[in-house]
Amino acid sequence: MIKIKYKVLFILAIILTFSLQSINVFSLANNGIGLTGEYYDNMVFTNQKLKMIDPIVGFDWRYGTPSAQISTDTFSARWTGQVEAKYSQTYTFYALSDDGVRLWVNNQLVINDWTDKGNKARETKGSINLIADQKYDMKLEYYEKTRRATIKLSWSSLSQGKQIIPQNSLYPELASVQPILCQFTSAFWDKTNVKEGE
Repeated sequence: MIKIKYKVLFILAIILTFSLQSINVFSLANNGIGLTGEYYDNMVFTNQKLKMIDPIVGFDWRYGTPSAQISTDTFSARWTGQVEAKYSQTYTFYALSDDGVRLWVNNQLVINDWTDKGNKARETKGSINLIADQKYDMKLEYYEKTRRATIKLSWSSLSQGKQIIPQNSLYPELASVQPILCQFTSAFWDKTNVKEGE
């Protein structure tokens, strides 16, 4: 009887997961939720320790680290997804970083400041023409070498004041959403699974 109850709960969890996937696909098409963030425990993007959806890119870890899995120095991060502008205008993107940063928008290298900065963040900017309500592929890469770690991504246009790019203008890769939802089903099953005979 107990086994049957848990099997029913597991089936309900699967149904809920697929429903959440459908909701999220619809949500991503209409409302931004952030970018896909990948974090690496070296400066060359080869030892990934963490993958998540970051609502914005506005981090100042000071002398710390994004995660206990990552060293305080010599780490890197990459954010991918799409950005959507509110106005059909020239947008200026600003990257405040310590250390290196580079940004592609619509496959165009807009910011390229792949240099060490010691212990003082520096802002670099670049501009590109965007059309309102159109989504553009975006990729931001960053590395931290030593001491302070900072990365913040902002934008501005003629009709929009300078601000950190808000969550509702950023869209993650769809492929990165499904695993997060599937983790829910897996965790649920681990907690409700019972051994033979219970």
